[in-house]
Amino acid sequence: LSLVGSEMCIRDRLLRTLAHRLQQLKKYDLAICIFKDVLKIREEEPQSYRDLGLIYAENRQYQEAVDNLCKVINNKWDGRFPEIELICIGEVNRIIALSTKPLDLKNFDNQFQKNLPVDIRVVIGWDSDNCDMDLWVTDPTGEKTYYSSPKSQIGGRISRDFTGGYGPEEFVIKNAMTGNYLVEVDYFGSSRQTISGPTTVQAKLIAHFGSKKEKTKEITIRLKQAKEVIQVGNLYF
Repeated sequence: LSLVGSEMCIRDRLLRTLAHRLQQLKKYDLAICIFKDVLKIREEEPQSYRDLGLIYAENRQYQEAVDNLCKVINNKWDGRFPEIELICIGEVNRIIALSTKPLDLKNFDNQFQKNLPVDIRVVIGWDSDNCDMDLWVTDPTGEKTYYSSPKSQIGGRISRDFTGGYGPEEFVIKNAMTGNYLVEVDYFGSSRQTISGPTTVQAKLIAHFGSKKEKTKEITIRLKQAKEVIQVGNLYF
């Protein structure tokens, strides 16, 4: 049973990495098929529904996107995924704002239906379960926002810290100061031994999130060892 579990974990990770790579190459139909396979393997994890919902959104299948993200919002999940539903609420509202057709929102509570665009959004996820990863963002004033200092003086905010699961972790700032925002990832390591290779981090650096001016830069990074701080990139606003 242990061997079977390990093989499923390896397959899960490889499929997630492949699907994200296809997503970056804009091979959306193929990526959707693979994320569906991941969901069959890991339907107990909200990240499986979120990944599928977000790729549907990129393929402009907005109803399918909303349906999958609402499953994250409305269900109860393991404590490894603290407040993931709050991140998905923002993502659903963005999709509603982008859609040119009316959407069936019966599964999306009216009290959550309000698009709140932000000047900057940074979000990371990773492919290793039980993995402790921290998002750091240093703003133009030199202040770093991270898990133990989640709110900055100029209005930046970091989401809840994920010490297990696959993320996501998110940084947002509604009214951004002009200047450079340095994005880093601090990799503390995994609580589980793995034979499936280095952890892969998927990062999105987004300007004008939730508006018609939205621009996104996607970055993939392979982390080879624990206790490693990696510079993901810079977002100049």
